[in-house]
Amino acid sequence: MAEVEPIRDFEDVKRMYNWLKVHASPREAECWLIGCNLALRAGDLLQLKFSQMSENHVTIIEQKTGKKKQFPVNKEVRQALVRLLAYYKSKNFKPTYLFQSTSNRMKGQRKPICIQWLGKALKKASWDLELGYNVNTHTMRKTWGFQAYERGEDIHHIQALFNHATSKVTLRYIGVTKRTIENMYHTNALEIA
Repeated sequence: MAEVEPIRDFEDVKRMYNWLKVHASPREAECWLIGCNLALRAGDLLQLKFSQMSENHVTIIEQKTGKKKQFPVNKEVRQALVRLLAYYKSKNFKPTYLFQSTSNRMKGQRKPICIQWLGKALKKASWDLELGYNVNTHTMRKTWGFQAYERGEDIHHIQALFNHATSKVTLRYIGVTKRTIENMYHTNALEIA
């Protein structure tokens, strides 16, 4: 099976959001946006509750590490939260989780959508948009890392955020491959003469 990839072209990140908004639901679109902004593992992302979200920070206990993590909530995430609440209100639904299941099969239970549900939506979007990336729920986290790196963020800062042991692991994780490095020779050619 091919390695899950980040979305490297930022226009494709936006196209994913717009496709999800139209063809899946606003909930999945905002999940994509928030996932690409918070860089959380999908299991932690889907467990987020509105009660955890302050205007400035969110605090979680990471499922994988068991460590407490507090991080800022940026403007994009705050705006997505407003849109999510409007979406639930339009369905006459009071959510507990950011990405609450609204299925009638839940029989009043308060549960978030599952990773498999979100993964299917992301794969369908990628397929329909003909992006050519191997996409799943981990793509959101990897996309954040790749986009941060492309914008000039120090790899060691990204490494610390992901809690990786080495920067080499982080580079491989965010999809900075031999091909990416070779392309740097072309995109950073110094036009001296």
